Amino acid sequence: MVLGSNRDTPSGTDLLRPSNIDFETLVKLGNEAIVLIGLDGTPAFISPATERMFGWSADKLVDHLSDLVYLASPNTDADLLHRILSGSGDADAPLPHADLQLRSAFGPMVWAEVTTHLLEDAAGKPYAFAVYFRSISKRKELESLLDAATQTDPLTGLLNRRAFEDGLKREWAIALREKTHTSLIKVSLDRFEALVERFGPSAAEDCLTRVADTLKETARRPADIAARTATAEFSLLLPRTHEMGAETISAYLHLAIQDLGIPNPENTAGNGVVTASVGAACAVVEQTGVSESSEFLLAAAENCVFQARQEGGNRVKTSLSHLAR
Repeated sequence: MVLGSNRDTPSGTDLLRPSNIDFETLVKLGNEAIVLIGLDGTPAFISPATERMFGWSADKLVDHLSDLVYLASPNTDADLLHRILSGSGDADAPLPHADLQLRSAFGPMVWAEVTTHLLEDAAGKPYAFAVYFRSISKRKELESLLDAATQTDPLTGLLNRRAFEDGLKREWAIALREKTHTSLIKVSLDRFEALVERFGPSAAEDCLTRVADTLKETARRPADIAARTATAEFSLLLPRTHEMGAETISAYLHLAIQDLGIPNPENTAGNGVVTASVGAACAVVEQTGVSESSEFLLAAAENCVFQARQEGGNRVKTSLSHLAR
């Protein structure tokens, strides 16, 4: 590192003087990617860290600057950065400062914290944008893992109740907009407390895991949501599934759980094996402007489960063709 022309060892005071610091070397050694670009879009400087972050050499990155920003969804900061890198940046517009997804030569998107500064000459006239990119991919990966942990039931790997309710609200909003069928199936294991008392926690966990696997195999479509919503209760949300589909899947789950053959001697309704009381509800919005809460569908399914349990369990009850008007 060049500290100055004086070959003698600089004093502590000299080290703090800007004239004794080789700033270009500091930039080259740093991990923060820097792009200096004129108001007309002409690149003036691209730091070595930029190549490490995006995978393109400085010469090739010049041809990719305008495509660097990922504009899949509306994002003001992303749009502003895209304009700057495309040579149509406005010196009077707000400067983008945000966490953004950016394209790379590696294939996958990279996450970066983007900070932009407007450079001015001695007369105060702007002449370039300095764009700083700091990789936050590891942070985003940890955030994703943490988010998954807070939404997942640790025993079964299914979504938990909170995540299920969020998904239900989201899919219900889509159903309201598109006027499509939405089905919800509730599965409650019969006499589960007796199984715990008879065989202990280990057997209970094995039972829950095997039932959860059955739901995972059933929820095959990307939009389907399977969750463990209580100690011995599971829920299956089936967007764009009509009455016949909900009825068929409910009957399948009822038989599939019984066919697992998990012992539960106290469950006389199931001849000594684990069975389930299953409730299914289906709703379709037919009238434009309807704004019923998703609780409408949830309550209908829960009521069906309650009826099944009241009648002795080990059966399917359905509340189909409910029309939200």
